[in-house]
Amino acid sequence: GGKENVLFTRYMHIENTRSGSRIVCTDGKRLHVANIDAHITAGNYQPEIKDNCIVFRNPVNIVFPSWKCIVPENVKLKGTLNLKELGTGTKSERDEKFSSAYCSFLFDTGLNVNIGFLKDLASAEWKIFTQSGKRQLVMLENIEDKNQFAVFVPLAA
Repeated sequence: GGKENVLFTRYMHIENTRSGSRIVCTDGKRLHVANIDAHITAGNYQPEIKDNCIVFRNPVNIVFPSWKCIVPENVKLKGTLNLKELGTGTKSERDEKFSSAYCSFLFDTGLNVNIGFLKDLASAEWKIFTQSGKRQLVMLENIEDKNQFAVFVPLAA
């Protein structure tokens, strides 16, 4: 049923890596992956945000989807998206910088995406990759940390 399929969207999936942990999150429309230096016990956690930090309680017994099959393999580099300086200046200046970055994304890819997906990314410079064909996806990879990336589906035309 629908409830079982949506349940995982409230959880963070943690995997162990050689140097720390990999955090995987999805809301069903986009996927975020990041490797961190901290060692967290592997499992699925329902995070709690308290005092500007994320708290993990005990792992819970849910089935997290096979996230690796979502990551596109045959992609083409389309350009870069610079979100580094978006947090500085007045609200009007920040909005103008973001509008410029979004227009650059549209120009490089020709794809319209949920603007909130781009606003939620870390303030960094991102490589933009696209996958064409039947399953068109956008993948953004942090230029400074290729182990941090996001995958999402563009809006329907």
